[in-house]
Amino acid sequence: MNTATSFIAITLYIVATALQLRRMRAASNSTVGPGPTALAIGALATACHLFAAASAIHTPDGAHLGAIQVMSLVGATIVVITLSASLRRPLHNLLMVVYPLATVLLLAEWLTPAAENLEHYSTGVLSHIVLSILSYSVLTMAAAQALILWVQDSRLRHHRLTGFHSLLPPIQTMEAMLFELIWAGLILLTLAIVTGAIYVDDLLAQHLAHKTVFSLLAWLLFAVLLGGRMILGWRGRIAIRWTLGAFACLLLGYLGTKVALTVITL
Repeated sequence: MNTATSFIAITLYIVATALQLRRMRAASNSTVGPGPTALAIGALATACHLFAAASAIHTPDGAHLGAIQVMSLVGATIVVITLSASLRRPLHNLLMVVYPLATVLLLAEWLTPAAENLEHYSTGVLSHIVLSILSYSVLTMAAAQALILWVQDSRLRHHRLTGFHSLLPPIQTMEAMLFELIWAGLILLTLAIVTGAIYVDDLLAQHLAHKTVFSLLAWLLFAVLLGGRMILGWRGRIAIRWTLGAFACLLLGYLGTKVALTVITL
């Protein structure tokens, strides 16, 4: 991994967190937006994080797809999505969570000993693997967002929006964030499917056929959901059901692959 870039990213994340915390205290408002300086520092930190995470996975000696390396890349993706969304909606308080999380992941990646036995993939196959990981991660975030939205909607219907739920952004903001996550996840999933079709040879021989089928089915369900949102104005519980149904297909494909490979290797 690129140690210097990781150190710069960690330092910038800490500075951006401190600046946002200072603005929140000065305004006595947890939803106050970051100033241009804090935004620039956060964006630069994210760029350094992405570069460090990518260089930790794609090394000159091979690919290192360890849990820490993958989680660091996922963390950088989460920061990108949250930071982008906060430019348009009052989600700035979430930066106080994702910045420290990204810092911890970078530190863990920094302190993890280098792997001795690295995998060797072609650039195309490695890009397919990374895109698959990122798409699954973003769509998992969307499923979690849908569950939170479902609980928030249920409590609002029963006039019990108190405690932790009262600290969440309004339902309209949460719903808009849900669809932004789905859009990002669908784009990544599309790229993962395309690169898989181009670079992965003989899916049937590699016992990946059912994973491909479920991934395509999930892609179709997410695409229908986004189309229903734009054309028919789908929202609320309809959007939640479609999101969870599409995510269930992805989960079945992933778990099915694990079970199949485990049984076959016995």
